Amino acid sequence: MHRDTELHRTPERSPALTQQSRSWNHLVLVAALLFAVVGLSLQWWRLQVLAATYDQGIFLQVLWNTLHGHPFESTLSSQLSASVTRDDQLPALGYQRLGQHFTPALVLWAPLVGLLGAGALPLVQVGLMSGAGLVLHRFALQTLGRNKDRLAALLACSFFGANAVLGPTWGNFTDLCQLPLAFFLLLWGLKQRHWWLVALCTVLIPMIREDTGVLLVGVSLWMLWRRKEPWPLALLLGAVGIGWVVIVTNGLMPLFSEDNSRRFMVENFGQFLGERDRASSLDVGARILSQPLAILREILNEPGDTLRYLFAQSLPLLFIPLISRDAWLLMGLPFLGLLLAQGKPPPLDINVRYALLVVPGLFAGAVLWWERHSSAFHQPRLRSAWIGAIGLSILLTITSNPNRSLSFVIPDSVRPWIYTNPKQLWDHGQAARRIVNQIPHTASVSATTPLVPLLAEREVLVRFPRNWTYLDRAGQAPEVDWIVADLEMLNRHLDVSDGDRKELASIMELMPELSPAYGLVDVQGGIVLMGRGLKDRADAVELRANLVTKLEARGQGTVPR
Repeated sequence: MHRDTELHRTPERSPALTQQSRSWNHLVLVAALLFAVVGLSLQWWRLQVLAATYDQGIFLQVLWNTLHGHPFESTLSSQLSASVTRDDQLPALGYQRLGQHFTPALVLWAPLVGLLGAGALPLVQVGLMSGAGLVLHRFALQTLGRNKDRLAALLACSFFGANAVLGPTWGNFTDLCQLPLAFFLLLWGLKQRHWWLVALCTVLIPMIREDTGVLLVGVSLWMLWRRKEPWPLALLLGAVGIGWVVIVTNGLMPLFSEDNSRRFMVENFGQFLGERDRASSLDVGARILSQPLAILREILNEPGDTLRYLFAQSLPLLFIPLISRDAWLLMGLPFLGLLLAQGKPPPLDINVRYALLVVPGLFAGAVLWWERHSSAFHQPRLRSAWIGAIGLSILLTITSNPNRSLSFVIPDSVRPWIYTNPKQLWDHGQAARRIVNQIPHTASVSATTPLVPLLAEREVLVRFPRNWTYLDRAGQAPEVDWIVADLEMLNRHLDVSDGDRKELASIMELMPELSPAYGLVDVQGGIVLMGRGLKDRADAVELRANLVTKLEARGQGTVPR
């Protein structure tokens, strides 16, 4: 018996190998720490200089209202609803965002918003993405086997250096930041046969957003074709994924609003719907499948954009996912969805949230490719090229100034030249805070987009100049208590943004019309504060006149005083 035990005992690693393993593990921890520190620092800077925008405000208001007994309510989200954008109704207090995006997993973070306020969302986003990279590393270690610590470490570092990871992480909060961690945990659970973890992630992934269940379908196909896993489990995962998408989009979301059928299906897949002004997800699926030539046209449309997207996604992995059947099975469905979709922001923009639908399958597929081809890693030139590819990915991310998170070093535009130095950005952000701090926490507010995240922890907040009235819970249409407009921020990008130009002109025309109902309370740093039922402050009127003169001097023509 003793001899048999000796024969089957797992060979111990040599001290040198153990030390090497620790070194590579430490490298991954350093990379994760650097990723987290840089990410949190940039998110803090974005909040300070008003780089965070409307989506950040929506999520903050949704979670703040959830914490205060009104789950998923948001007047900001209501302003994007079909009833407002198409029927010209007013944004409504009591509107629940679940009709636009079904995101029950968000409630997990509501207590943190109560504890940290606006700082909670950056912490959640950066923390979850950092955790995803660490779990990917553990999954790689388990998948690749013994003495592959360097390969697993490089895969993890590829994740932390990927444009498709850095760009969205440095941007506005997105519910999809929960997806990579949940997906990698699911695959790790399958690998380790931790069935409780598999069950948890199978439930959690569809709860992240109404469309994330399609990733479970990809896992199901991968299990059936590539891993020969127990087919009942594979079919169950696929059934949960597609079944939840169908039930949520056709049954649950319409209980809250018609936004999915009237807005998102039409805006994203209108090219397949002809003249129809509404469609369910089943309708869209049927129309797409009935038009194979249209599918082919959308796939082949603008091939340069598609190739650039695949280049940016796969660059930090040295393009391995492009030749990995595992990667295509795991990421194929969400990538096909992005190819067929249209809208703003463009689905194939590497720096926006949609990239996180493709990232999990892409990186997991790369790990699985190396499981079968690990001998190729012994080539020094390949390792050097891979490290260079990660560095190039980071460089391209920085030079693209994703979501204007790096505007303090990278210009917003080269032709024409638009650059604001860090001191100007900081001073403007501090002026905004001094203005916003004059508004009571319980007051209703209408604000321009850059100021929305600073004011989102309240029941009533709408975007100015589109609205300054809203529907209350009794169905009445009161005006907001305060209006605050950041004219300086709009003026900054006039040469490259028709939207900013039109919005600034609209505000300058409206401001005299709002008097005397709204009195001019303060003007600082190009930001104007008006209060309902208050009288104009003499010094504020003078400051406003100076601001108007300043805007006119920049070539905006004569504006109302």
